Amino acid sequence: MKFHLISLGCPKNTVDSEDVVATLTRQGLTWVGTPEQADLVLLNTCGFIRDAKEESLRHVFQLLELKKARPRLRVAVFGCLVQRYQEELRREIPEIDHLFTFFDKTSLSALVKGLARRAGGVRPETPARRFLTPNHVGFLKIAEGCSNRCSYCTIPDIRGPFRPRPLDEVLRDAEVLVRTGARELSIMAQDTAGYGVPTRNKELLLELVRKVGEFPTVHWIRLHYLHPRHLDFPFLDALFSLPKVVPYFDIPFQHVSDRLLALMNRAVTKRQIIDLLRHIRGTFKRSVVRTTFIVGFPGESEEEFEELIDFIEDHPIDRLGAFPYSHEEGTPAARLRPRIRAAEKSRRLDQLMTAQQLLSFDRNNKKIGKIDEILIDKADASGLVGRTYGDAFEVDNAVHVPYDATVQPGDFIKVRFTGADAYDLEAERVL
Repeated sequence: MKFHLISLGCPKNTVDSEDVVATLTRQGLTWVGTPEQADLVLLNTCGFIRDAKEESLRHVFQLLELKKARPRLRVAVFGCLVQRYQEELRREIPEIDHLFTFFDKTSLSALVKGLARRAGGVRPETPARRFLTPNHVGFLKIAEGCSNRCSYCTIPDIRGPFRPRPLDEVLRDAEVLVRTGARELSIMAQDTAGYGVPTRNKELLLELVRKVGEFPTVHWIRLHYLHPRHLDFPFLDALFSLPKVVPYFDIPFQHVSDRLLALMNRAVTKRQIIDLLRHIRGTFKRSVVRTTFIVGFPGESEEEFEELIDFIEDHPIDRLGAFPYSHEEGTPAARLRPRIRAAEKSRRLDQLMTAQQLLSFDRNNKKIGKIDEILIDKADASGLVGRTYGDAFEVDNAVHVPYDATVQPGDFIKVRFTGADAYDLEAERVL
């Protein structure tokens, strides 16, 4: 039996999807590259904000249109949208063949067993090939859920409270990723820096990262989603001084207005954010800071929005993602007033990202003539595409290099930068 899986949303969702792919391939099913080739299509949805929910539903209806042309096609939907709206989906879209949540192991197990019988039996226990990311990129999820309870966020209701995975279990996953070719391991959770917090032992995350760094073929370790509330300076210094950890600081600030940070329940202040940035810049000379901001949070004044603009000019951010506030029912923020009009949120988003684009172009332009190491993600006749240590896979900047038949995805090469725009760089190989 042939299957295909579509994964929407964040890299953490990708990890869940690859777990399902591995389970199905071990049960004897065969992966195919498009829904049109498949007997079963699985869709891992995102339900975090309104745009993500709308994207998930568009994919559902596209698959159901395909099912009309191929009535024997089976469509299975899971993930955050199902976790949040399972009964509504079951009632409103009965054409979906299978619905299951993260925690509904019975439905998934029954589906897998039934499909395995049709596929002809279970395959031997071997590391499953990863179909959703290149083999040289490994996403390593170390925990599930979140307990921070930011006022705008639905993740604790969808994914449950923060639950760190046992260290030995995480290391087994890391070993599988390495055995299938991972040169870069991206360590992630909803709250990665909180890994040892439930047991009041921050040493646990240090131990985990230290052990992951012992795999000889792993060249880069990247840490994602570090909540600033957990980042005291001694812990931060110890974590980013570990071998192979790149100085890529993915720390979501969300805002810099003290009033809005309090309303968001972020448990940090603007002063703490500034002190953290200054410490990072002063301690890690090649640091790259990535953050996210929310614009249009209920009650955000024009002065508070301008505070964001002033902040990125006074304290430049290397990689910035920004999002308009999404009204999510059931969250404390949904009760706040006044709400910002959609058009005004769009204006503020455009203004913030335009300011960041100018800063990013200036930063990239200063790299021209300099030499750095990049990891190659793509290699074909059109050229090579890679990333510096300061760029996460499919998130940040890309480096474009002329084609070289001796270079393959997963290779690290030295390049000299020859051109730049706001978000990408051109380079030539240095031998």
